[in-house]
Amino acid sequence: MINLELYRIFYIVAQCQSITKAAKILNISQPAVTKHIKNLEETLDIILFIRTRKGVVLTNDGKNIFLQVKNAMTTLDNLEKNIEENKELNSGTIRIGVSTSLTRFYLIDYINSFHKLYPNINITINTDPTAAHIKMLQSGLIDIIICKYPEHIDNDLIFSKLGDLEYVFTANNDYSKLLNRKINLEELVKYPILLQNNPSNSYVLANKYFKNNGFYVESNLNIGSSSLLIDFVKIGYGIGFVTKLYVSKELKNNDIKIIDVVPKPPRVAYGIITLKNNILSSSCNKFINYIKEK
Repeated sequence: MINLELYRIFYIVAQCQSITKAAKILNISQPAVTKHIKNLEETLDIILFIRTRKGVVLTNDGKNIFLQVKNAMTTLDNLEKNIEENKELNSGTIRIGVSTSLTRFYLIDYINSFHKLYPNINITINTDPTAAHIKMLQSGLIDIIICKYPEHIDNDLIFSKLGDLEYVFTANNDYSKLLNRKINLEELVKYPILLQNNPSNSYVLANKYFKNNGFYVESNLNIGSSSLLIDFVKIGYGIGFVTKLYVSKELKNNDIKIIDVVPKPPRVAYGIITLKNNILSSSCNKFINYIKEK
């Protein structure tokens, strides 16, 4: 195997057309440059240069080698440039798997402020279910997942907690009998319950909550998105099991209210999932640290 440094020395000499000038650029002696060129010629079994009074000139074989080495050097130079630009966050792409709801109520503000700081970083969002995101992460199709803590997490994944989300039961004023007092689950399950579709984390958590307290609940309406579920709660279609963060606007406007249920639904951690032993890009690490700091 030929030392790549020999090709670099050959490339510099060919560009300068002078051993003396090349030696100055390379910061080595002229005899050392001559020796390296001779070693490369012996290894390739061809003559690369013809010496003249003005310097050196490439032979036909040398010209062919130079064109190939030039392409390789250009590729390496671009690679180094991209690495440096990523370090300085002048370029790069961050591929995120996250639910529509977490994007809307949590992530979008971070993306907006991060983009203002680093406008050349491209951020792509995929809003498939968490189970699909995990497969995409393991296949290298996305870089990180931002989600609620899943029911199961594989050994090749790392979950970094960012905080907790509080779940609540909510209803509009059509259910005034349940408002402004504590009620137990036995009373609650007599009314229509609205849950997100299985296998959403919200559905799994609700199902586990009811089961642990001795109840089985069949949702009157299985809905794909939390925002649509909230809309049905607002029109009085039933009692919604939702993340409190997602209904902050509706609660503030008194469109819906929280039902004080005993026992309270559990909180659930949310955070970032990354692939173990995977080296993330500088832009990706910067974005993760930005969220954690905020």
